Amino acid sequence: MKKYMMWALACVLSSCTSVRILSFEELAPAKYNFPADVRTVAVVNNMPELSSTSEKGVLTLGELNADGKTAAEALATSLADSRYFYQVVICDSALCAKDKVHAALSQEEVKKLSSDLGADLIFSLDRVMIHTAKEDVFYPEWAMVWQAVKVKVTPVLSIYAPFREKPLHVVAATDSVYWDMSNLPSDKQLMAESGQMAASMLTSQLVPCWKTVERSYFGGGCVEMRDAEVCVGENDWKGARELWTGLYKRYKKGGLKMKAAYNVALSYEMEGDFDKAEEWLDKAKSLLKSGSDDVRMLALYEKQLKARKETTLKLNIQMSRFGNKF
Repeated sequence: MKKYMMWALACVLSSCTSVRILSFEELAPAKYNFPADVRTVAVVNNMPELSSTSEKGVLTLGELNADGKTAAEALATSLADSRYFYQVVICDSALCAKDKVHAALSQEEVKKLSSDLGADLIFSLDRVMIHTAKEDVFYPEWAMVWQAVKVKVTPVLSIYAPFREKPLHVVAATDSVYWDMSNLPSDKQLMAESGQMAASMLTSQLVPCWKTVERSYFGGGCVEMRDAEVCVGENDWKGARELWTGLYKRYKKGGLKMKAAYNVALSYEMEGDFDKAEEWLDKAKSLLKSGSDDVRMLALYEKQLKARKETTLKLNIQMSRFGNKF
């Protein structure tokens, strides 16, 4: 008994835990759901055909349009690389007349394209709008202003089915990048890179995509916490959980018990058991002291856990075509 009490005291004295950051890849659901029988999709270029571009080395400030052919090819490649659909085909020849604003595809056009391309759905790339403007970016930490050109890219895509007169969905997205004034691209280069950027933006809405996310957890301190941290590094969540659960059971109250419960919640999330994760997070919350520095950390994790639980339900629907193996 004396030996155990001395060991427990040593654990308390060395239990100065600190927050660790865990990064991992998470499959995020797409914004739109497609039935499992949608196996082949076709990307078509419905953007205005450009008559010309500025000479090399010159960037136009104001409004531009990306090149439809390269943008459609980039989108088709990005969708094919996702391996979500059985097949992705492309019609990169412009459907729209030169220098004319795109027109919505008629049901007859959609039926013909679907038949000719063997596609269940038509993804019509209608516009990739580019807006460029000079902007001064201020960095407070350096007390300096950086002169740059802000490039805002806005792609618009319509999704058609041969059995529908109007589009199933109209997909739009907007994002911006900054270019240093000393290294500006030409119009031609900007149009090509904006097409690639647009493809990435649209793909993340159309199919599930992997993204890097972060979680915080408690590490260091006594032997069990340090050993559990080794298990985390080896992706052995069961082993880490056994160590954290042992600590939780050993103490009646206190910060170490709360931190162990929090870590157990994270271990269950990493294994996909969100109900157990919520159960253990509630245990950790019940042990929080008022005004503790850990209140924010637990509140943030509660929000993250709730969001992941909701998105996983949607992801399961989207990945049912693969037997939910992801």
